[in-house]
Amino acid sequence: MMTKDQSLHILLELIEQVKTANSDDFFDLATIAGLNPLQDFSEADLSGVDLRSKDMTNADLIEAQLMGANLIRANFTDARLISSNLTQANLTDATLTGASLINADLSGAILVNATLDSANLTGAILTNAKLSYADLRRSTITSADLNGTKLSETDLSYADLKRAHLLNADLSGAIFYGANLEGADLRGAVLADVNLIGANVERTRFNEPRWFSRDTKRDLTQRGAIFEG
Repeated sequence: MMTKDQSLHILLELIEQVKTANSDDFFDLATIAGLNPLQDFSEADLSGVDLRSKDMTNADLIEAQLMGANLIRANFTDARLISSNLTQANLTDATLTGASLINADLSGAILVNATLDSANLTGAILTNAKLSYADLRRSTITSADLNGTKLSETDLSYADLKRAHLLNADLSGAIFYGANLEGADLRGAVLADVNLIGANVERTRFNEPRWFSRDTKRDLTQRGAIFEG
């Protein structure tokens, strides 16, 4: 059995190897430390880490701290990012197909042109995040906070946004074809050229009728939408 002193000695050796490694690559450093970059970093503090273009498919990053991380073009397909902190992270062109981001904090994150089809963002915080041109088809965004979020030209077809908060969000040109907006709050949102064909707008709240023609407003009201003010 290894003694406490022997364990400490091995740990110190690993730390020294990492410190003196001729690389700042996350995967290289994890390997030097004898760690699996896809399995051994749940709850880890990875603030500011550079994972550009890395394949993080099926990664376990539950409750990981990824504030300000560079995740441009990274592949997080089916990754577990439950309750992770991704505030101010850059996920431009990243792939998060099927990823679990339940209760994750993505406030201020950049997800321009990111792919999040079939991702689970239930209860996630996306305030002031940038998701322009993102693919959120069939994603689950129930009870998520998207207040002030930029979602212009984003595809939300068949997404579930039940009870989502979208106050003052920029939804110009967004596609909600077949989406579930039941109980969602879109007061103050920019809704220029929004496609709500086939969307469930039961108890969806609006207060800016200027974005809709008289006929469109009448149609939305008949489908259960609520116009305030």
